[in-house]
This record gives sequence, C-alpha cells and structure tokens, in this order.
Amino acid sequence: MIAARRVFVATLAAGLARRFGGDKLAQPYGRGTVLEAALAPLDAFGWLGRIIVVQEGCAAPGSVIVKRAPERGMGHSLALAARAAQDVGAEFLLVTLGDMPQISAASLGRLLEACPDRDDALASLVVKGALPGPPAVFGKSLFSQLGVEGADKGARDLLRDPANRPVFVDLPAGEAADIDTPADLEHLRRQHD
Repeated sequence: MIAARRVFVATLAAGLARRFGGDKLAQPYGRGTVLEAALAPLDAFGWLGRIIVVQEGCAAPGSVIVKRAPERGMGHSLALAARAAQDVGAEFLLVTLGDMPQISAASLGRLLEACPDRDDALASLVVKGALPGPPAVFGKSLFSQLGVEGADKGARDLLRDPANRPVFVDLPAGEAADIDTPADLEHLRRQHD
C-alpha cells in the first residue's frame, strides 16, 4: 500500500477530441462538467500535488500544465506529467484521464492499497478482459521512461509486460467508460441520471 501524500497526480485533458467534434471536457455532466466529474474523486485524498495537462486556452480548475502542441498526442501529455512529478520529488505518479467521469474514490483507494511500495511499481485499474491503462500508478524509477516523446506507447508496454510485475485492480465496468463521441456522452448521462 502507498499513501496518497507520496503520490503526484496528473489528469490528462489535452486531447484534440476529433471524434467528439468539440470540447468534450466542458460539456455538462452531473452538477458540473465532464472534467469536473473526472476530478471530483481525487478530492477525497491528500495527494503530494495535482496538475491537469490542458491545451492552450482551456480553462481548468486547479494547477495546470499547458500543452502547446496538442497534436503531439497523449505521449507528450504523459511526458509533461512525468517531468512535473520528478520536479516535485514524487515517489509515485498517478495518471488519470479527464474524459473518464465515472471513476470513484473507492476504486482509486483500492488502487493505492494494491500498489506495491517500490520504486518500479506499476498498478492499474482494469475491467476484466480489457487491456490496462489509466488510471495507473508508476513508481519514480519509471518517470524517465515516461518523460520522453511517445511515452503513451511506453506506458502501455510497461503495463502489459509481465516481467515488470504490474498489479491489476478490478474496475467496475461502469466506471471504465470514457467519452470519445457525443453518443458516448449521452449514454453516460442516461446511466448517471
């Protein structure tokens, strides 16, 4: 188990949302926006620090890192997040996504409980039968691998390689949904209401 005070959190929210056709994170969801719903479960913990990686001109609550080249993809966002975690001396980096508004604080708590307390720790919330991805925790010895271009592929490879001893924590299917299209958003809104 790792304590939240040792974890730096980065919420990646700088995608181009091409399939959605606009700013999906600013869309109404619940009592706020999609992004606010994705951030809300993080409030239950006393993290070392938190940032949101956003596109230039995007309004977001809290501390942000502005990604000036959104076309460079998730790997660039992940690299910015890893460098920020390294800069504050974090022992662990938790990566979440701004378009996953259903994740619960309970699931994040289970992830922290299951994460091994070691520098090369890897842990991910995963729906049974699905491939691992965010939310995921990375130990500090992995920050340098995440801090390079194309890190999204590197993160996938790290999580999928059994030699790295990743820990997978069951995530309820309803919490795993992300929003890629307007239909995805409408589907989640119907489930949420």
